Amino acid sequence: MARARNIKPSFFTNDDLSELNPLSRLLFIGMWTVADYKGCFEYKPKRLKVQLLPYDDCDIEQLVSDLEKSGFISIYSVQGQQYGKVINFEKHQNPHKNEREKGSEIPDISLADGENSTNSNNLQNIEINRDQNGTDRADSFNLIPDSLNLIPDNQDSRFDLSLDDVNTKLQMGGLKPITQEDLQPLLVKLQSSYGHKTQMVKNQILGKAFEWIERQQRTPLQQINTSVTKTTAHTLAEQRAAMGLNQHQGQIIDVGEPKKPLMIEEVGRA
Repeated sequence: MARARNIKPSFFTNDDLSELNPLSRLLFIGMWTVADYKGCFEYKPKRLKVQLLPYDDCDIEQLVSDLEKSGFISIYSVQGQQYGKVINFEKHQNPHKNEREKGSEIPDISLADGENSTNSNNLQNIEINRDQNGTDRADSFNLIPDSLNLIPDNQDSRFDLSLDDVNTKLQMGGLKPITQEDLQPLLVKLQSSYGHKTQMVKNQILGKAFEWIERQQRTPLQQINTSVTKTTAHTLAEQRAAMGLNQHQGQIIDVGEPKKPLMIEEVGRA
């Protein structure tokens, strides 16, 4: 599930990142959003391509390789399954407590198979973006400051709906899918409205989300139809009012056959 992460302005002026392809930098940012609270994620190149760079024609594996060679990530395997880890991820961010409490099914790099396990011990000592004399640069690479938290502390886990689950339900109901940007404020509104109802379960919250989105997507069409109906009724009312006014003034509205031209009538008399 994608998560909201923070980014610091110094990211864009980082010397080591500047040596990489722009898409590698964008991919790196995207990896934060799919990583768990430890900075670990499943490494499935095709899925990462669809999730993080869906509109770009690129070699995702090459971009990953560039990030790994530069020391920003590490790819490892556990029992034959490949994973990735963003180096020093935990040092530069403060995941929400709910994220930690839920835990993660993704094994950390310390459990990596074979040679990866040996390499993982050395990763703890890697520091990115250091000066040649070994000192840290001021304000260097603090990508996700601890002082910022996008998710409120009182978030109810029942309202932690995934975008995939919501869009699947929408598609089953014949509605258009939404984006993560649309989902976040909706979840806040749902918790504000139903958070006090402790008897509601997560599946019911998903149903409420569907109802709200359905109302938003179908209301504009209903408003247009209502507007057209009102306009037609208004026009008919004006016509009736005009007819009533003409009758009041003693005028007769001829709706029969058109009168014959005067010239023809005169010829007929002749």
